[in-house]
Amino acid sequence: MPRHRTARVAPDVPRGVEFAIATGVAELRDEPDGTTFLWVNGVPSSPLDLDPESLAFEYMRHLSAAVDAWGPPPRMLALHVGAAACAFPRHLAHRFPDSGHIAVDVDATLPELVRTWWDLPRAPRLRIRAQDGFEAVATRRDESLDLVVRDAFAGDSTPPALASSEWWTQAARALRPGGLALANVGTRPGDRTAAADVAAARAALGDVVAIGEHAVLKGRRRGNVVIAAVRGGTLDADPLRRYAASAPLPTGVSADWAG
Repeated sequence: MPRHRTARVAPDVPRGVEFAIATGVAELRDEPDGTTFLWVNGVPSSPLDLDPESLAFEYMRHLSAAVDAWGPPPRMLALHVGAAACAFPRHLAHRFPDSGHIAVDVDATLPELVRTWWDLPRAPRLRIRAQDGFEAVATRRDESLDLVVRDAFAGDSTPPALASSEWWTQAARALRPGGLALANVGTRPGDRTAAADVAAARAALGDVVAIGEHAVLKGRRRGNVVIAAVRGGTLDADPLRRYAASAPLPTGVSADWAG
């Protein structure tokens, strides 16, 4: 049943009206179930739900399931590359109250806006910065992070610098032993960009597990695949398979996905 609400996120921001940001235009749109979506340059970018447990985007639920399968340390420090409205950092900060999060976005305007829209944790629990995603990883100290999440897009594609072997090498360097790297990979039939991305992840970190809809994993349909890799180890895929078996959409887990 749809959840009809009177309260909503950012009530003073007009819906369906584009406003300027540093990298183009954005707008907020409301859905009948009460979720508000941030659209950036015509692409849905972030769900904004008053309930921090709720994740409207399927791939974000995959990300959350991968974190659960990994088992974060009590005082996890995470870097999120591609902050948008910080829906996923907010979700993890709620679920793991002792965790710390750094969210970076190349757009200099969005970090200023999102804190006015909803109840994001304050620093030091969540620090939001306008910063290039490659620079954010490359300037980290060695073994200074427990989790790296890449969810950055230019339109509907990952910027090449963030899908490169150099980026994955820097992410592996910045992770502590046993740390987790997650990436949201956009893929479409006939496009080999995702193949190079996942190959670079394997070269830098070793075993990679992929989570996504069956048709997307098989290259039959356009969509998003979450890839996960542990520095110096292997992510236990059994909890992910149990998660996938009960997911709303037909979801698979693959240890040999090649993009």
